[in-house]
Amino acid sequence: MNIFLLAGEVSGDNLGGKLMAALKAQDSAVQMAGVGGPRMKEQGLDCLLDMEELNVMGIAEVVFQLPRLLKIMDGLAREIEARQPDILVTVDFPDFNFHLAKRLKKRGIFKGKIIHYVAPTVWAWRPDRAKKIAGFLDGLLCLYPFEPPYFEAHGLKTCFTGHPIVEEKPEATDPAAFRAAMGIGADTRTLGLLLGSREGEIKALSGRLIETAQYAAESVKGLALIVPTLPHLEYTVRDLLGDIGVPVHITTDVSDKWAAFKACDAAVAVSGTVGLELAYAGTPHIIGYRFKWLSYAIAKMMVKTKYAHLGNILLQERAVPEFIQMQCTSEKMSAAVIDLLEDEQKVAAQRLAFQKIRTRMHNPDRTNPSDKAAEFILSD
Repeated sequence: MNIFLLAGEVSGDNLGGKLMAALKAQDSAVQMAGVGGPRMKEQGLDCLLDMEELNVMGIAEVVFQLPRLLKIMDGLAREIEARQPDILVTVDFPDFNFHLAKRLKKRGIFKGKIIHYVAPTVWAWRPDRAKKIAGFLDGLLCLYPFEPPYFEAHGLKTCFTGHPIVEEKPEATDPAAFRAAMGIGADTRTLGLLLGSREGEIKALSGRLIETAQYAAESVKGLALIVPTLPHLEYTVRDLLGDIGVPVHITTDVSDKWAAFKACDAAVAVSGTVGLELAYAGTPHIIGYRFKWLSYAIAKMMVKTKYAHLGNILLQERAVPEFIQMQCTSEKMSAAVIDLLEDEQKVAAQRLAFQKIRTRMHNPDRTNPSDKAAEFILSD
């Protein structure tokens, strides 16, 4: 079995690395080449192009880089056609990967199957994409249980793998040791402050989130902040939190992420995947987000979901408080945070919801998502 894999960003490389390990465990003779990053290279990927060559952020940057990206796409299409792997597995990164898949199907030279890992969010906006995607894919790996029917309705073979977060083991971490290492007392009340993973997002939203933490600290005596962030964002975060009058403990060690989450009595986070991670860790929290007005107006017209938090979407109820757009004020968010720090009933209710969320993130037979994905690919 020869498989060509293509990942274009860090999250895809992480998924791709776990998938490759599972593929090798199920078929030791499998040959894998393609585009990826360090995690996929660690698993033995014959890397023809580093994924950094594809990772361009921002609309203006993409426009400027478009001729180069199109040249890379054409080169990859020709390489795949020349190699004729049994299967092409594209991992997330839909704007690039779907254009490549469509090009290969249209030219008809590549005779293998094309399977995509991570279904696009047709349930949130543009449901018409499901039919189009079914026209150029042979298989689709879905992270959420409600996704397959959107695509199966158009004849696309799908598999609900479960969410890759379930392969993590936050319960195996030691939050007490983390607290001690950070100089946080065992009895100190702590609030997690998750400001985002992109610098622009941090600069746009941090003011309200930091004020939320300050207001909470005025009501909760001795409150300390735990602030997990990425290494390249550390300077920005330290600058923003330099003199806020609340004890701040910043960690940039990715391996400490789950221990840091579990060391928090409550948390306030920007809306995004981190909300699902906090739910999986069992950390009571709220989320907030504020868009630019034009972006919000467009989103209101196109987005079909009632909720923003992925856990709330899974449950179809507002288990985690959401403060979006006009609701995203430090006064409203701090009141909700103080409730989570002082009201045991609200904490208990959230943690009960988190147990349900965790259950729904697993596939029915509760195998690792990577193993489920590998089984689907190799048996296809």
